[in-house]
Amino acid sequence: MMMNRDRLGFWVKFVAIFLAAVFLLSSIFMGVGTNINYNLFDLFGGNDQQQGGPTVSAEEQIQKAEKEVEKNPKDPQAVQTLAGLYLQNSRPDDATRVLEQGREDMPENAEIANTLGSVYAQEAQAAPGKEKEKLFTKAGGAFADATKIEPKNEDSYYFAGQSYDQAGDSAEAIKFYNGYLDQAPKGEQAKAVKDRISQILSGEDTSGATGGG
Repeated sequence: MMMNRDRLGFWVKFVAIFLAAVFLLSSIFMGVGTNINYNLFDLFGGNDQQQGGPTVSAEEQIQKAEKEVEKNPKDPQAVQTLAGLYLQNSRPDDATRVLEQGREDMPENAEIANTLGSVYAQEAQAAPGKEKEKLFTKAGGAFADATKIEPKNEDSYYFAGQSYDQAGDSAEAIKFYNGYLDQAPKGEQAKAVKDRISQILSGEDTSGATGGG
């Protein structure tokens, strides 16, 4: 089945979301703080209309994507396209629901697991207290699932470690930070990860270097 332009555009945005997650979580990780107004959901937005093409309303796009998922519930592209449209139209609960169902239907798909982890992590940024910890734990779990599916993907270990770190789960954070180092001992984030592990083990800033509550 050929990939149409709408789907090709989505995958470009998915790469952007993944890189945005690196930016956001790395900034927190390095101690910049959480006062960064950087919304991953916005990356699903932008100009989705093809130049010179007919205007299609957001609701029409969603309805079309919903029908596609109903028809092909185990099509990862269809699931992520629908989730992206929900996010773009300020429906994060629906996006999470569709991605969670996608995880159940396609447990061996690492991309859906990583996308779900990114969504949980984004939601956690605006959540209060215990809810923040809960969502970061969910994010860590989704990224951790991705490491089981693709054990050579260092990024998933990195995101899992950061998410658990933000959740205050030092043991899981260190486990996945070490997983990152196993896969990328000379990786771009290797020094920062080693420093963070040292901070946790020494009892310094075990809150995930968020710079505040």
